[in-house]
Amino acid sequence: MSVVSLKDGKIKGWNEGDWGKSIAVDFTLEGTSPDDYDALMLPGGVMNPDKLRNQVLAVEFAKSFTEAGKPIVAICLGPQLLIETGWLRGKTLTSFPSLKTDLRNAGANWVDDEVVNQQGLVTSRKPGDIPAFNEEMIDLFASGSENRICVGQYAKAEKSSTTWR
Repeated sequence: MSVVSLKDGKIKGWNEGDWGKSIAVDFTLEGTSPDDYDALMLPGGVMNPDKLRNQVLAVEFAKSFTEAGKPIVAICLGPQLLIETGWLRGKTLTSFPSLKTDLRNAGANWVDDEVVNQQGLVTSRKPGDIPAFNEEMIDLFASGSENRICVGQYAKAEKSSTTWR
């Protein structure tokens, strides 16, 4: 698994009102290719997805996974980046409730479920859903070949949790 970010160095998580642990970035978006990975994991939080959705390079990176039919998992507000790819039309997924209208406007069918797996797209609503999200994600990734996973990040905006690494 690799942590990929817009910037080199370290990223820092935000955990309930305070900065969490620093985690080393393995590659920048400019320094790697979607071809190097079998799956994409988009963590949530408020800052991370909002910053990524406004970065053309991040959108194109994610779009490469959608076009190749590679598995994608996203929790909380993580699906914001996928809205920008235009890929969500007709897909059923879940997210943090505040993203419901944006997802519906993008043509997605938003549901209020703990975890949704639709044809290689696994989504979940919030940190409380992490156990179900992790189980579904592991099942999805275990069905892949080499399981080279890219964890998309924006510097200083990752949800701090050992279950996300």
